[in-house]
Amino acid sequence: MITHLQKIDDLIEPLRKLASCVLSPILTLVIRLYMANIFFTSGLLKFKSFQNGQWDSTVYLFQDIHPLPGIPAEIAAVGGTVGELVLPVLLAFGLFGRVGAAGLLVMTAVIQFGIPAEYDMQNPDHYFWMMLLAVPFIMGPGRISLDHLILKFIRKDKS
Repeated sequence: MITHLQKIDDLIEPLRKLASCVLSPILTLVIRLYMANIFFTSGLLKFKSFQNGQWDSTVYLFQDIHPLPGIPAEIAAVGGTVGELVLPVLLAFGLFGRVGAAGLLVMTAVIQFGIPAEYDMQNPDHYFWMMLLAVPFIMGPGRISLDHLILKFIRKDKS
């Protein structure tokens, strides 16, 4: 019985290696790029409203449409815009990838759970986003990232 299981294990081993060496880094990269695109696009729209002299519309969102409890609308608008522009870049490049993922995870959780239900900002997609953002937050940005490259360089100097 054990020899049969060992043979099955030997047959499966190349698939495990393929999954961990090739597919896992690609999956993590795809998750990072997918999530970065969602948030960066939103931040870019807010920044363009600032450039076009329509910043009041962004502040209005944080004041009347989806206010953040305890945070003035002007500060929330600037913080949200900066977060949506900086954190996705960190996530996409995998530079301080866990920081980028954590920041976007917090932003998503605040939108989903922190804003009163009557503002109708809750969205089932947010649960999916939080699950996807948990991957680079928990497991790191993967081997196709600047974090991995920097760590490789740093650890090489130690030896």
